[in-house]
Amino acid sequence: MKMLNAWTFEVDDPFVAVAEIMEQLDVQNQLLAHSAGFITCSYDYLETGTLKTICDALPFEIIGCTTLANSVNKEAGTLMLCLSVLTADDCRFVTAFTPSLSGDINASIGETFRKAAEQLDGPPKLAMAFLPMLGSIGGELMLNAIDIAASGAPVFGITACDADTAQYSNSFTIHNGERFRDRIVMLLISGNIDPHFVIQSTSEHNTQKQQAVITSSEGSVLKEVNGVSTFNYLASLGLLSDNGLEALSSVPFVVNYNDNSQPVTRAVYSLNDDGSALCGGVMPEGATLSIGRMDVDDILLTAKQSVDKLLQNRNVNGIIMFPCLGRNMVLGYNLMDEIKVVRDSLGDSLPWHLAYSGGELCPVYNSDGGTVNRFHNFTFVACAI
Repeated sequence: MKMLNAWTFEVDDPFVAVAEIMEQLDVQNQLLAHSAGFITCSYDYLETGTLKTICDALPFEIIGCTTLANSVNKEAGTLMLCLSVLTADDCRFVTAFTPSLSGDINASIGETFRKAAEQLDGPPKLAMAFLPMLGSIGGELMLNAIDIAASGAPVFGITACDADTAQYSNSFTIHNGERFRDRIVMLLISGNIDPHFVIQSTSEHNTQKQQAVITSSEGSVLKEVNGVSTFNYLASLGLLSDNGLEALSSVPFVVNYNDNSQPVTRAVYSLNDDGSALCGGVMPEGATLSIGRMDVDDILLTAKQSVDKLLQNRNVNGIIMFPCLGRNMVLGYNLMDEIKVVRDSLGDSLPWHLAYSGGELCPVYNSDGGTVNRFHNFTFVACAI
């Protein structure tokens, strides 16, 4: 397996952009028997048609999505297109996209996955999934449908976002240059690939030691904690003011499923009139809850820790990183600082690709070393291939 990277800042002239991409990739000499690519970019590349021209010029299938900001080894930016190519003699790659997500999403997502998997030469060893940002369907529901179809194969991915709109209405997934507002795009990989994963949200010293118990919930709706309403629980911690949310959008809630897997981090999206809260992922009854804290120093520390963990793996051919856009927002005017930490740690030692996500998909490890697919908020997720 090889990972090749290319980038461009050329939004308006698609032919200049293609020339820059082709020169960096050197596809005539660098591609092996089987290849596929993924793109992250600002919405501008979709609007000008430059993205479509780039995809049409390349001799392999491509998935992708819009993002808030991204980077590969050489460059980083918000108004930028980054392309990574996975190429190998002993792996197979198949891309797919779902129908518009309405009705029975389990059936439509499952059927899309199964039809794509049938084109591989063996069971998928890794599924990359790029999700749309939808208010009506949460990312965890989409991941659960993929997980069922994947039959235990690890699922790693990103939720589309953008830097242009408050409601992320310019967020799109991409398949071979076509844009989708409400479809999942996927890349399935079989063969000789052994991915390793890292998740990191808040460091240990930024997470409260005191734990609470989720005593009532329904999916991603958190109803009661320690036997009292979520509203009263949050109020007891001083997190509410004037009967509303006070900076809760940047407060990580660390959830331990108590199933011998790594904890995950959740965001609280809104408070309901009945005292419950809508969260960014499933809040299972019986799980324990800890309150974390995000600050600039901790974001930079956990980014460095994530990269260091990845480099402990042998035979790493490339690294893919999808940190949460919430982390980027905490950085304020210094929005490239997390990327700078990654660049300082990795440099040109191997190819890498980073893009900010509206919700992260990454397996967690259980006590037996197996993986369990999970959806995350506020998290730096990464995959070494």
